[in-house]
Amino acid sequence: MKNSVICPNCNTENPFYNLNCSNCRTYLRERVYNLDLWSTISSIVETPSKAFKTIILSEHKNFIFFILLILALKYLINARFISMLSVGGFESTISLQYSYLIMLGLTIFFLTGFSWIYTFTGKKSSFIRFNDTFSIIIYSQLPFVFGLIVLFTLELILFGDYLFSKNATPFVIKGFFAYLFLLLELSTVVWSTMLVLKAFLAQTRQKLFSVVASIIFFVLLWLLIYFCSMKVFTI
Repeated sequence: MKNSVICPNCNTENPFYNLNCSNCRTYLRERVYNLDLWSTISSIVETPSKAFKTIILSEHKNFIFFILLILALKYLINARFISMLSVGGFESTISLQYSYLIMLGLTIFFLTGFSWIYTFTGKKSSFIRFNDTFSIIIYSQLPFVFGLIVLFTLELILFGDYLFSKNATPFVIKGFFAYLFLLLELSTVVWSTMLVLKAFLAQTRQKLFSVVASIIFFVLLWLLIYFCSMKVFTI
């Protein structure tokens, strides 16, 4: 298999994430205990393939749940923006807290389900594990976290209550900045998609499988967000 490593002592083929040879117990690599959040973020920005390999090799996939909580909020905000176009102006019948819990549950269900199917399918030709898949997908979504913390905060400062308004939209009030932020938001989508691809390549080392899986993930994710834009705010 492409993502295997040959033991220098007994020539046994091992999964690349193995710490010891499965046959003779020879050490195959250095041990990675935990992930440092800031180092991992910096590495994802600078050398994403190396970062995802480190995530796979790490024994403890730190900060996954923390990132997941932020992701669900960003997905909810994206769904709200889309709902302005698909549904129009309305008052939501459920609170923001319940909307967030619904989105969090759907996000966990989607990411868990996709990771399981991806792992089950990929095992036929690669050494991959479910927890590795789930972890690299979560970390590949970090651009959305940046978008929430940085871009969304600046959008709130600039546009205030008009951010989610169709009556005097941000594009009417401050057109230049509105289009600038739209471009930046789209760039986080592209960046995230490229990171998903790099994550899958780092895990399987199979180009075709990684490209197809990345496209499927991208399509399913935005179908989920679109579905939430149509349903979550109109329950």
